[in-house]
Amino acid sequence: MPIADAWAFLMDIESTVTCFPGAILTEIIDDDHYRGHVTIKLGPLSMVFNGKLHIENRDEAAYSAGVRGTWTESKGRGHAITVTRYVLQPAGEGTVIKMDTDVQLAGQVAQYGRGAGMIADISAQLVSQFADNLRARIDARGAAHDNPHRQISGARLIGRALLNRVKSGSE
Repeated sequence: MPIADAWAFLMDIESTVTCFPGAILTEIIDDDHYRGHVTIKLGPLSMVFNGKLHIENRDEAAYSAGVRGTWTESKGRGHAITVTRYVLQPAGEGTVIKMDTDVQLAGQVAQYGRGAGMIADISAQLVSQFADNLRARIDARGAAHDNPHRQISGARLIGRALLNRVKSGSE
């Protein structure tokens, strides 16, 4: 997809939010402010994070921007701040999207997996799933994605994170 088309798609928050597992957009405040929630299931525990998204540092000429999310777990078990920065670059007839994401967790939710470093691995898995879903949506030029609002499965994410740690430890 040409860079201008990829930029337009990426800036269509209603389309791109469905690429993040478990995310649902609930309100469009204006072009740069949104509300939504993300559902995460860790074994028998299900958590819903209600949040606000803000597009920051939008630079259409440089095809770059950032998205800051502030999230509060619905039962008061913690909160999170996410910052994702991205820049698009032309690549032949297509486009490469480079992303960088920071996740900060606080409260009870931050204690899940902290000792084993699982939070970073799970965050990396979520970003990877988002990137894969985004790539598929762009490749399909906005076609509907299968089950876009599926809950995030913590067991699957932890399993993948453990597998990645085992792989990286044996190399």
